Amino acid sequence: MANSTGLQFTVKVGALEAGTFAVVDFRLDEGLNRPFSLSLSLASALPDVDFGAVLDQPCELMIWYEGELKRRVSGIISGFTQGDTGFRRTRYQIEVRPALWRLGLRTNARIFQAQKPEAIIGTLLEEAGITDYAFALRNEHAVREYCVQYRESDLAFITRLAAEEGMYFFHEYEEGKHRVVFADDAGALTKGPELFFNLATQGLSEGEYVRRFHYAERVSTAEVELKDY
Repeated sequence: MANSTGLQFTVKVGALEAGTFAVVDFRLDEGLNRPFSLSLSLASALPDVDFGAVLDQPCELMIWYEGELKRRVSGIISGFTQGDTGFRRTRYQIEVRPALWRLGLRTNARIFQAQKPEAIIGTLLEEAGITDYAFALRNEHAVREYCVQYRESDLAFITRLAAEEGMYFFHEYEEGKHRVVFADDAGALTKGPELFFNLATQGLSEGEYVRRFHYAERVSTAEVELKDY
């Protein structure tokens, strides 16, 4: 994309050639302590893309501005839909999730004894084939004498255990891969860039800016009371 101008999007799907799909639009939903969700609307000159070459394969979306790579998002393809075929192109829809999302597909009941919470989390991740993970912990977490996963998904168990320990998780992206990071302090998060809020109806000729945003409030839990019997 060195010679491109303006805003460009490219996508790489599994072992398919880089130019197989063109990005029509996309929607990315991500937040702390939950797997991200990336929905891609694509077009291709191929009317019969093999589903086996797409489903459960790696996918990487790259965002370029003036030929410079600004951001990448990568994950695994959890859903693939073939749409209408026009005169030259066929429309496709791809759903992308992190590898961590797979842990929500398996439910288990078991006991962990004399282990630290990060060791328990690491065991569940590696059982699912996830080796690209990290812990950015500032606090010492005590060994759990007895910890039970009871009829809940591995993802629900990890999320619950992390919450009990004051941990949260987020994702980092590198070329062709993504990493899940567990932290217990806000200092583990990188500071985002400062962006200009453009109130005008027309765009700006230079630089990135926020075009619109939504402000919302909601009722939430104020107190938690625990009793031991």
